[in-house]
Amino acid sequence: MRNPARLAAALSGRPLLMREASVPALARMLGVEAGERGSPLATFVGRARRAFAGREDQQVRTEPLATAPRWVGEPDATGSGWVLKDGVGILEIEGPLMAEGFGWGETWYHGYDTLYRAYEEMFADARVGAIWEVVRSPGGVVDAGLPELAAFKRANRDAAGGKPIHAFLRDGYSAAYWEPSASDRIVAARESGVGSIGAVVTWCGMAGALEKDGLEIRAFTFGKRKADASPFAPLSETAEASLQAEIDQCGRWFVADVLAGRPTLTEEAVLATEAGCFFGDSDNPALSALHHGLVDEIATERTAFAAIRDLAAARLSTSPAPNRAPAATKDTDMKRSAVMAAARKAGLSKDQIRKLGAELPEDEAPADEDEGEDDEVSDQDETDEEATSDAADGDEDEEGEVDAKVAKAILNHPEAKGREDMAQDLAFTPGITEARAVRLLSKAPKGAGKGQLASVLAGSQRLGPDADTGKDKGPASASSTWAKNRPAARR
Repeated sequence: MRNPARLAAALSGRPLLMREASVPALARMLGVEAGERGSPLATFVGRARRAFAGREDQQVRTEPLATAPRWVGEPDATGSGWVLKDGVGILEIEGPLMAEGFGWGETWYHGYDTLYRAYEEMFADARVGAIWEVVRSPGGVVDAGLPELAAFKRANRDAAGGKPIHAFLRDGYSAAYWEPSASDRIVAARESGVGSIGAVVTWCGMAGALEKDGLEIRAFTFGKRKADASPFAPLSETAEASLQAEIDQCGRWFVADVLAGRPTLTEEAVLATEAGCFFGDSDNPALSALHHGLVDEIATERTAFAAIRDLAAARLSTSPAPNRAPAATKDTDMKRSAVMAAARKAGLSKDQIRKLGAELPEDEAPADEDEGEDDEVSDQDETDEEATSDAADGDEDEEGEVDAKVAKAILNHPEAKGREDMAQDLAFTPGITEARAVRLLSKAPKGAGKGQLASVLAGSQRLGPDADTGKDKGPASASSTWAKNRPAARR
């Protein structure tokens, strides 16, 4: 984790996708004053280093805060940096965007890496019908993680056959517009701040001030351009051309990604904004992001959430239940003989196998010898019964019965692939439900067999229908709860 002094060092000299005027505000947010002569960024760097020198004991955060606007109420579940509410995955993005997310105390700065992980979880979570991100950020730094994140969103959004993504911009400037531009829809309030499609790097020359103080600093380099853009010497023509070329390249990458995310825009229209900053809307078209095509709609935050919530509800109502095996077809139905063989392999008792055989339909073309096998249980089977009883972990519903349809669904489920032995144990466990078995299979490593079933079941309650509530606490990767992560002071 980086403390604020390291943050300052990381920003120093980097091409920024941020409004230059936002740097003093960032400095104040970190408890650092600005106002000295020179560039705002240089001032911020110096003061941040002094203010946080020797404060390595500052409490750092190892997981993103999972937050949402206060007015949405308590969430239904939390993930890594996002919350679930009414079928909507909510992701709040506040403050400057970094290459790697980090935080301390009750402050968290998202990185392109932590945003990527949050989107991975929301795309994979069957409870999430749609995604809503709320953005208030002046921008961030140039890093490979930003275009990678934007491409990942575009590949999984509604327009590409995935989940709908709507972005609400309180303030979305520069990098904080690049990232939302990969959403299906961008909404802003009339008073929101939008735009700044450009990049900047600041050079501050100190040679004149040093000369007045009678100081001379000389650099001895290996490589003609090693000291290009040094603040202790006048800016050379080659250094100036190099800095401009670097910024121009960042700008071209930026514009290309915006166009990929928003096909309604043209390159000419984006370049015509000249990296300007706009209101969401304005009586003066020149100041309106809506007029320039940077947003799709002007609405309040609550109205925007209501729209994405309704969309999520409609999608979830037509989606198959999570963790459900696909309906079996004639080609994929397991034959009676195969199910009975699996039952014997699982070590079921005579009574259990006979009950199962009575419930299974006959094979289409049964063989006489197979029928004889189905109804017989060898002495070895009885001996194996005691050895394999640990699969039930002693906590099964003894009065429960094996449901043949559930057994077939479990054995045919994709999660059983690579875990066939364990799937057979679960399939013929009395009282087991399909959803419960699938969850247990998903937690087991590939190749899991009878010997590992007990460890997967360790600490679990009974496997019968009463235990299968279907109410998960949240994604497995979330390491903190809403109550633990929620900031003490909210808007």
